Amino acid sequence: MIVTEKFVFIHMHKTGGQTLNDIIKRCIPEHRVIGYHYPRSEIPPDSKALPVIGMVRNPWDWYVSWYAFNRRPNINNPLFNVVSDSGQSDFKTTITNLINLASDSATSKMYRDDLTRMLPDSLDGNRGAGLTRESISELSKQRAGYYSWLTERMLGDTKKEQTFIGRFENLKEDFLDIMETLAIKEKQALQEELDSCGRRNVSRHSHYSHYYDDELRDLVASRENGLIEKYGYEFECIKPAGVTYDFPADLYIGPNNGFRKLLGRESNYLQLHQDFDVDALRERIEAMPAGKWLESERDRLFAVHKDTQSVLLVAFEDFKHQKPVYSELYGELQPALEPLVDYVASYYQNNGFIVRLLLAKLLAGGKIPHHTDAGYSLMNCHRVHIPLISNDDVAFFVGGEEKNMKVGEFWEINNSVDHAVENRGDEDRIHIIIDWMPNYAGLPVEEVLRPEDVKATDEAGVPAETLNAMIMQAYQVHQSGHATRAESLYRQVLNLDAGNIAANNLFGLLCLQTGRLEEAVRYIGKALTEKADDAQAHSNLALALKDLKRPEEAAKHFHESLKLDPNNPRVYNNLGGVYIELRRIADAIRCFQQALAIQPAFAEGHYNLGSALMMMHRYPEAAASFQQCLVLKPDLAEGQTKLVEALKAIESQQKSTQHHF
Repeated sequence: MIVTEKFVFIHMHKTGGQTLNDIIKRCIPEHRVIGYHYPRSEIPPDSKALPVIGMVRNPWDWYVSWYAFNRRPNINNPLFNVVSDSGQSDFKTTITNLINLASDSATSKMYRDDLTRMLPDSLDGNRGAGLTRESISELSKQRAGYYSWLTERMLGDTKKEQTFIGRFENLKEDFLDIMETLAIKEKQALQEELDSCGRRNVSRHSHYSHYYDDELRDLVASRENGLIEKYGYEFECIKPAGVTYDFPADLYIGPNNGFRKLLGRESNYLQLHQDFDVDALRERIEAMPAGKWLESERDRLFAVHKDTQSVLLVAFEDFKHQKPVYSELYGELQPALEPLVDYVASYYQNNGFIVRLLLAKLLAGGKIPHHTDAGYSLMNCHRVHIPLISNDDVAFFVGGEEKNMKVGEFWEINNSVDHAVENRGDEDRIHIIIDWMPNYAGLPVEEVLRPEDVKATDEAGVPAETLNAMIMQAYQVHQSGHATRAESLYRQVLNLDAGNIAANNLFGLLCLQTGRLEEAVRYIGKALTEKADDAQAHSNLALALKDLKRPEEAAKHFHESLKLDPNNPRVYNNLGGVYIELRRIADAIRCFQQALAIQPAFAEGHYNLGSALMMMHRYPEAAASFQQCLVLKPDLAEGQTKLVEALKAIESQQKSTQHHF
């Protein structure tokens, strides 16, 4: 919350508030920062008569953004930890739990009880969820969805006079309109800042519709109905019909943190659309002078493209460090191109820009031989093929998988793996190819296209960005389950740069996952030699040492991990397991309890605590732990067995006591 002489701005979660906070502080000297995510009720008495400004967001989009932001490894939001089972639940389960948090179900009541125990009494010093124990009590009286309740909590009665609400989707225009209405003298400075800056805390995910199935979509529509109707929101579907995607694991390597070909969803092809109307663009292309196809030298510069002709509409070359260049023809074709470009931009959540766009003709009977693309921009962009003219005898090969792309379909291909094309038909094939470069951080285009380490080289003289591209490709192959090929790629990097931190760490992780524990220790240890403050590397190394029956060393590295990241319940849980092996049962119990203090809804933690308590003959406490485990995972057979053992032990204790007396 920021208070100025003319208005109060309330920072509503995931609605562009951090961007507006920063701009207001820079442009309006007379301001007071009251607190982070403070609701309207916390406005100071001397400012309650001022106009109040806030932002809202499409609820379907808001839930995706909230989930994507809070699942980052450096974020520790108690609300997310509870409703996601310490990050282990998928998007649908987590958001269903959050939407229904105010319901009367046993699970929702348990979650609210957990939050009441975890949350503070006041917002003093708050830097995250913006919730208190009292707010959870207020939530329990709510019957709408969580986002509707949060909007009302933060912004109050939006029907009140002097309340101005903008929409996140139109953030710049709406905010400046409000500044105009309130006659804020700094409006011009605010506009210049908005024009020049990118949004803060931008999440790394694609269009929100990708993550919803019909059931979850309808749940949001039902529970957030009042807010949806009030602000005129609709569910916009930007994906092939009947398709739902999972969030990919985030990868923090390189200048475009989190980038993965095909968004990490597939190995070779990702379909963006099934039947787009490309007639207008195709008609313009067919009417184009034949000489245009002969202007590009792509077929002469690259042997693999000798059977092709190309028209460059947006051109870019790596290492020149200039912005992409738009041709005059692009402007002429723009009315027909825009619907296709807009769809691609929406699919990738508008987090980026076109780095390259071309028309590619493969002549009848022609081939593009098997090859793998290279270069920074090609390795860090989404390459989308859209057939404009084709036939049933065109075969596209990516990663050994053959596909015939139909006119109007949108396909991202994984151009970092082996691919080829054959036109076995008797007519030319024409695709439009769009290279979409992500820009998650909202940086200037030149910075995205010029990685910070572009001039850095390793001892062998290999450019660092080349190594990063190789590591990215290896990780993609690793994640797709091809361990042998991934190992070959990691070893290529390490042959060029033996001390490469990311390659050593990721290859060590691959060794751990494939049971090669000694190698895992060696490579992860090498990564830690180069960078000793990597909490995840310490944890991975400890897991390998634990499996090698070296518990003392494992405990040491779990401790190092917790020094760097003291709020990781799984590391406490794993350390507790090591203490069990060392017969330090009391220490194990303390570790399991600490894990549960961080994340009460942690079924494995309850199970392990119960098992440790059994070893100490603390049977009633053990039974309570197993019961809590089964509340969270009712079908866990081991938990049911352990609970029976604990109850029998209690009964036996009671009989023994009665016999004594």
